[in-house]
Amino acid sequence: MNRDLRGVSSLAPLLAPELATALSTRAARIAELRGWPARTLGSVRRGIRILCTVHRSGEVILASTITQLTHTAVPANHVLEVFEDLEIFLDDRPDSLDAWCETHFASLAPDIRAELDIWINILRHGTSRRRPRARSTIITNLGSILPFLTEYAARYTTLRQVTRDDVIEWLAYRPHRAYDASALRGLFRTLKAERLVFTNPTRGVHGGKLPVSIPLSLTAEEVASVAQAVLQEPALRVVVALSAIHALPAHRIRSLLLEEVDLPGRRLDPEDLDRPLDEYTAEAITDYLAYRHRRWPNSTNPHMLISRNTATTTAAVGTFWMDKLVKNYR
Repeated sequence: MNRDLRGVSSLAPLLAPELATALSTRAARIAELRGWPARTLGSVRRGIRILCTVHRSGEVILASTITQLTHTAVPANHVLEVFEDLEIFLDDRPDSLDAWCETHFASLAPDIRAELDIWINILRHGTSRRRPRARSTIITNLGSILPFLTEYAARYTTLRQVTRDDVIEWLAYRPHRAYDASALRGLFRTLKAERLVFTNPTRGVHGGKLPVSIPLSLTAEEVASVAQAVLQEPALRVVVALSAIHALPAHRIRSLLLEEVDLPGRRLDPEDLDRPLDEYTAEAITDYLAYRHRRWPNSTNPHMLISRNTATTTAAVGTFWMDKLVKNYR
């Protein structure tokens, strides 16, 4: 049962004092490992006490209950980390992608929905031969084929009934047919590989070339502005170096790990990209690491770039953080 934590005080009598003690000790170990400041550890322990005032020993504690702690100025994500992998913890938070699919695909025929779910599952988790796709890529693909599925769901009960003519007819009036054709090919190729359709109706169907955007050259004033901005913000200098010199996309920069940068050997990601590290990028990373150590000396986050919110976690910085970083120095 989910508990209502509104009005619950951390000073109230504990229903599970032994559990509170064990969790507090566990929190201290994680705090040492993650480099939590004393204030954060104190807040987490306060959250643990609140939970142990409404739960008895051995009772399952839900993630949705823990997330309520945010309203009491307790960092719920840190408390969730303390409970992670414990038998008394149950993560009942709804998956946003599952919720999106349930909302938009609820009207599909059962067989079509089952076939679609197999494709989505492979996109999300991959196979022995295919890597999982990024969440944003999955959402884009689903958004592209949603109109197709909605239109043909009234005609067919399974995707095995879709013909090549259906695909050609539908794509003819699509404003972004290259993207939509790519998504449909991915769907039917997967279903064919899984032997869920007899033939691939997208085989030989071309939606045109995906548009290629060629970035415009920066003006001299813009180059000078960027040069001035990177002197003020070490993280921005790293982002500029990795994007401008090494052409890394934003998601790859955000997910770059410390172990993927070999400063002594002057190599970037020796196991995968294996690129030589130029002097400018090496200097930018060195200066940023010095700044990072001064700002968050106890952080054990494995990612290169961290923020105030991720310094005491293992998560990568988000798109909002990077967008704000770039926009602030335009």
